[in-house]
Amino acid sequence: MNQAKVHPCPPPRKFRPAGDILWVERSQCPPFAAGKRRLRGRRAEGVRYERKVQAHLVEDLGEGYVPSPWFRFRTLADPRPRWCQPDGLHFDFERGRIVIVEVKLQHTIDAWWQLEHLYLPVVQFAFPVPEWELAVCEVTKWYDPATAFPVRPVLCRDILRAKREDFSVHIWRP
Repeated sequence: MNQAKVHPCPPPRKFRPAGDILWVERSQCPPFAAGKRRLRGRRAEGVRYERKVQAHLVEDLGEGYVPSPWFRFRTLADPRPRWCQPDGLHFDFERGRIVIVEVKLQHTIDAWWQLEHLYLPVVQFAFPVPEWELAVCEVTKWYDPATAFPVRPVLCRDILRAKREDFSVHIWRP
C-alpha cells in the first residue's frame, strides 16, 4: 500500500508558496484588498495587536522600517500576477540587511510558511542576496514552545539581531 507522506506541519489552508519567480515589483494596494471588512473575535484581536506592533516598530526602528509593503510578482506556474504583503520590512542600510517581519497574536506554523515560502523568496528576488542579507522574524504576543514547528525557533530580544539561519521569534506585549 502506497501512502502519501504527510508533512508534520502542513501549510495553512489555501496557502500558495511563491514558487519559481519570474519578476517582482513594489506595488500599491491591489483592488481586491482595498475594501474594509468588519472582523470579529480572535481575528479582530489579531488586527488590533498588529496595529499596536506596527506603531511600536515605526517608533522604535524609525525610517528603516516599512510597514505592510505590497509586492506584485509573477511565477513560472501562473500566467497572472500575484500579490503578497509581509507585515513589515526593516532595512539596515549600513549592514546591507533586511529583516522580514510577520506579526501573529499567537506563535503559529502559518508564520513559518508565510515567511519562508512566500515573503522570503519574493523579497530575495526584489533585493538580491549579494547586496542584501535577509532574515525573518515572527513578532508574537503569545509564544508556546510546544507548538509543532518544522525548525527550532530562536527567541530574539531584538528584531535587528535576527539571523538568516534562524527562524527568529520576538515576543512583544504592549
